[in-house]
This record gives sequence, structure tokens and C-alpha cells, in this order.
Amino acid sequence: MTARAIALDNLRALSGDELAAHLREQRGQLFQVRLQQTIGQVENHRQIRAIRKELARTMTVQVEIRLAAERGEPA
Repeated sequence: MTARAIALDNLRALSGDELAAHLREQRGQLFQVRLQQTIGQVENHRQIRAIRKELARTMTVQVEIRLAAERGEPA
């Protein structure tokens, strides 16, 4: 399994509240990195892209869970 597949499996194992908390944490990290970039303190510019991708994965899993619940399927 690739690292991305493992990360997705880990996200899918989280509950709805844990996913929401993870999403808030990622958004906070993105804010901090963007702030650091603005003042010129970012050493790794790829951090922003990585955090944005993690945010997208988290939101995708949330939508999958919501759609499964609407259809009555087990998540």
C-alpha cells in the first residue's frame, strides 16, 4: 500500500467528530504556514501544497461518509 492509501485508510477510520477536529487542525496549520510565508520564515514552500492536499483528502472522506449515511450504507 502506498503512503497515500494508508493515510486515507487512517482518515476513514476516524469518527465524524475526529474528522472535524482534524480538519480544524489542518486549517490552523495552513494559516500558520501562510503567515510564516508572508513574513518570509517558511523554509519549505511545499508545506502549503501538502497541507492543502491533506485538507482535500479529509473533506473528501467527510463527503463519502455523509453520502453513505444518506444512502443508508454502512461507512
